[in-house]
Amino acid sequence: MTNAGFLPAVHRRQFLQLLGGSAALIALNACTIPSGVELATPTAGVVEAISPQRGGVLRLVFTDDLLTLNPGTASTFADVDVAKMLYDALFWVSEGEEGAPIYPMLAESWELNEDATVYTLHLRPNVVFQHGTPFTAKDVEYSINRMLDPALGTIAASLSMVERIEILDELTVVIYLREPNVALPTVLGGPFAQIVTHDRTTEQLSEKPAGTGPFVLAEYVPGERIVFKRNENYWDPERPYLDEVQVIVIPEVAAQLAALTGGLVDFLQSVSLENLAILQNVPDVTLLEGDQGYYPVFAMRVDQKPFDDVRVRQAMKHVVDRNALHSALMLGRGSIGNDQPMAPGTPFWADIPPLDYDVEKAKALLAEAGYSDGLEVTLTIAEIGGPRINEAAVAIQEMVKAAGITLLLEKVPASSYYVEKYMQVPFYISWWPTLSDPETVMPVAFTASGIYNESGWSDPRAEELIAAARGEQDVEKRKALYAELQQLISEEGGVLIPYVAPLLQAVRKNVHGHIPALPTAAHKIWVG
Repeated sequence: MTNAGFLPAVHRRQFLQLLGGSAALIALNACTIPSGVELATPTAGVVEAISPQRGGVLRLVFTDDLLTLNPGTASTFADVDVAKMLYDALFWVSEGEEGAPIYPMLAESWELNEDATVYTLHLRPNVVFQHGTPFTAKDVEYSINRMLDPALGTIAASLSMVERIEILDELTVVIYLREPNVALPTVLGGPFAQIVTHDRTTEQLSEKPAGTGPFVLAEYVPGERIVFKRNENYWDPERPYLDEVQVIVIPEVAAQLAALTGGLVDFLQSVSLENLAILQNVPDVTLLEGDQGYYPVFAMRVDQKPFDDVRVRQAMKHVVDRNALHSALMLGRGSIGNDQPMAPGTPFWADIPPLDYDVEKAKALLAEAGYSDGLEVTLTIAEIGGPRINEAAVAIQEMVKAAGITLLLEKVPASSYYVEKYMQVPFYISWWPTLSDPETVMPVAFTASGIYNESGWSDPRAEELIAAARGEQDVEKRKALYAELQQLISEEGGVLIPYVAPLLQAVRKNVHGHIPALPTAAHKIWVG
């Protein structure tokens, strides 16, 4: 076991939550619901052709309570959502919107040099932190250095390309990179890149927020409720539209559903498949399916037998009936997976020929690899959340029998899974959210140095493609590089991704301006 294979295991649960999920968000359990449940598209019935109006209260539900008020150190979905309300980043990545555009926030504009190694950021003037200190370039320098601190650790690895930061004047910052990277705004617009004031310590920020965000913290009763008021000094004179956001902490799913159907709350950020039928008949509730989603990963360690032989990996890929899994487990929602770590609806997903379900091809590949008499392998599973992964494991156990594969399921406690099994055994489970830019996934999951390279797979051409795409400023050329990479991973990589689960949300019909995505863009929502 390499050091790279062990170190991230301790933080894997936190990593997944930070990327955009909580246990409730991906709790897609066994369900028997009727077909034909209508879902709105990401914009239909939500972004209406009506003018926003100011005022009103939005009532949300959190499954988890806050663990920290300290921005950049989030470890639950609630932490991320709250940080986005109290703090701004330099950019806003609109994950749920078509093309996932990047909007200016505290960086009003920016330029990138020809070789994608120098960013010049022009900061928004007349911005004031909630405790009265003016926002300047010094705060950006302080915040990025804070993000680079391994002790905080949330996105330090994602910013490892940053060499130094130079302040030109109070509202101009230059960021120098060690290597080309066109995706820096994506990282600095993500859920863990909040800009904090340079005159507050980490300890002070943990006790009292001091951000430039659209809302201020008005009340916090641990385990019960969180109340936010509009920041009357917010730099955007038009936003936020809401007077107030009220959060109620409700861990139980049944109670969350009752609160929505009974009119006590306006918005559920997570709806599981089995609850669609309950909500479809509520007259003033709209069900939403966004472009974001989650995919299971069945990781085959290419540095351990039998998956060190690409023919065994390919046999496993061809003996899984993806259409059947998608139909049975996702009820036709989301999409069929092709072992690509991207998903339809994300800008860089490649429409490449799907892997075919072919038992005879799988048998032939196994025979070539020396397993003409059959193969026995163990798949390690645990209750780690994810889009119905364990149910899929049971189904795959039956499917692979046709090719002469005996699949043993080893179920271990979730409490020990990431320390004792994750990235250490030959065949095991994981899951990822779909994100807009491959730079957030590819370097950490599909390079030799990637801290979350779950299969241990690396390929010289894959490394070249990732490096080239990182520095390519032409979007179409960058898409072509990632398309070739996805084809390579699909055909030879050590991951089996049979389907992509949908992001499902529910809002009352008086909620406007919301596009289903995570984290929630509360500053764009209005009620009326």
